[in-house]
Amino acid sequence: MRIPFGRSLLLLPLALTACKTPTPQAEKDWVFACPEAGSRVAWDDGRSLVFTGTDPSDPAICTARTATGSGLRLVWGLVEETNSEGRGHLAGMRSLFPAKTGANASYTATVSSPGSGIQYPFETRWRVVGFEALQGPAGRFDTVVLERMVNGTGANAAQSFTVRYWLEGVSGILLQRKVELGRGGSSLLRNLQATAISLPPPPPRAPPPPGAPSGPPPTGS
Repeated sequence: MRIPFGRSLLLLPLALTACKTPTPQAEKDWVFACPEAGSRVAWDDGRSLVFTGTDPSDPAICTARTATGSGLRLVWGLVEETNSEGRGHLAGMRSLFPAKTGANASYTATVSSPGSGIQYPFETRWRVVGFEALQGPAGRFDTVVLERMVNGTGANAAQSFTVRYWLEGVSGILLQRKVELGRGGSSLLRNLQATAISLPPPPPRAPPPPGAPSGPPPTGS
């Protein structure tokens, strides 16, 4: 499904489906791939991205540029490769894919303070919740739903939060993110939803070779 990228958000006051439990479909697998180069997404927090492809060093790292032209790297298309998001997601999340209901991953992500350089370990668990249809401002899509549960350790044990992600099943674009705060009551992540997405057109068909018939095959008399 292709959605016009520039259509008015004010004319589309559609409410997103609530965080209901997706219908389990254990037989369904979802293979991760970065959004195709040229794909676009705008979110209701004012940000927008144009995806530029896959990092040559690892197909699990998606590259994009922001509206200001800055480059961005997204691990598994979800987690920004920044100190505030922490390190360890690239290897830690591999067991989630191909995504099948109930698949899970567990590892420690290390967040670094930009000023002091102090490192804070967070116990991180992911699971594939399931598959569901999602209706929102960008349209109606079939999605795969992932859940990320984060708990601080040691001196940072007071922090915990849970995040759910809805990914469009064909393009892999993030359509919605919901953050639920636990202990500590803070997270740098915020709720968001896609307000418009646009996928690049398919490549043009190759012209027929010279001398090839151009019309329908002749019928018998």
